[in-house]
Amino acid sequence: MLQGHVWESFTDKSLRDTGVYVFSQFPGGVAPAVFLFLAGVTLAFLIDSREKRGVSPWGRSVAALRRAGFLGGLAILFRFQMWVFYYPHGVWSDVLRVDILNCMGAACVMLAPVAALRRMQRVRGALFIGAVIAFGAPFMSDWKALAPNDLMRSYLAPDYSGFALFPWGAFVAFGMACGTAFRLIPEASREQVMQWVGWAGFVLAFLCQYLSNLPYGLYPNSEFWLDSPCLTLIKCGVILMVCSFAFFWNEWVPRLREAAGSTLRFSIPRQLGTTSLLIYWVHIEIVYGRWFEKYKQNTSLGMTFFAAVSVVLLMIGLSYGKTALVRSDWFDLNARRRLSRQ
Repeated sequence: MLQGHVWESFTDKSLRDTGVYVFSQFPGGVAPAVFLFLAGVTLAFLIDSREKRGVSPWGRSVAALRRAGFLGGLAILFRFQMWVFYYPHGVWSDVLRVDILNCMGAACVMLAPVAALRRMQRVRGALFIGAVIAFGAPFMSDWKALAPNDLMRSYLAPDYSGFALFPWGAFVAFGMACGTAFRLIPEASREQVMQWVGWAGFVLAFLCQYLSNLPYGLYPNSEFWLDSPCLTLIKCGVILMVCSFAFFWNEWVPRLREAAGSTLRFSIPRQLGTTSLLIYWVHIEIVYGRWFEKYKQNTSLGMTFFAAVSVVLLMIGLSYGKTALVRSDWFDLNARRRLSRQ
């Protein structure tokens, strides 16, 4: 995601047909889907924890709506901050622009009724909603011209410049289904199941890629890179493969390090993941804010590569610094009281 945004923002327009630029955008295009999918997984864990504590179905739905409100509030605050920093050149209407956090919030609202169901029912319900969103996206593209206002259009209709509920919300729903199903698997069986998850992701991605190349389809009007259900399912397949790889990496690498006598415990993906909101917020301001305006869409491939590496390293440093600060005595009230008495 970090490098994809840098390349998209800074690369000269005349260089966007080069193989380097196209290759940079493929992992960058999967990253938002992973972000949304993991939002669904964390929502599933939240609802599952509530159910184990005996919270009523209504209470679980309210918890999902609270998560939606939290994400929606963050989205507006995020856009407001960007408008303030861009003043007086910013446009006030951009505060309501639909971004990935808005999509998460809207998807959580749509999934709130599913949160009231039992575990297996939640899996089936979330899969159903995900399928409705994915396969309904081309129809929403046809409806786009009939939307009563721009705000509703930006929330519902697929658009290359935004994260509308159709089709992006499908990843949140599928993430909720997978997160709920994962909690149903006994710990002793998880390694075997995750192997099959990886293979299932491969088959899903390969099959949907094949179907997308057939000379006929289900929809009279559909753009593959905008609203195709096949593209959504291909990304889901890639996500399943990534999840399988991440599971085994997390399980086996610490064991191998311990066997080799290594004390290294630092993990870049885990570190960035624990501070994902901060990293997302800051890097968007750096990459799309006014600070480097003269370099946007006007930078060579070599300099863009240097900028991408610099942003990634800066975000790793910011993430590690934030974690170290939170763990320090400065945030520990008891430790501060002890120091004040000395």
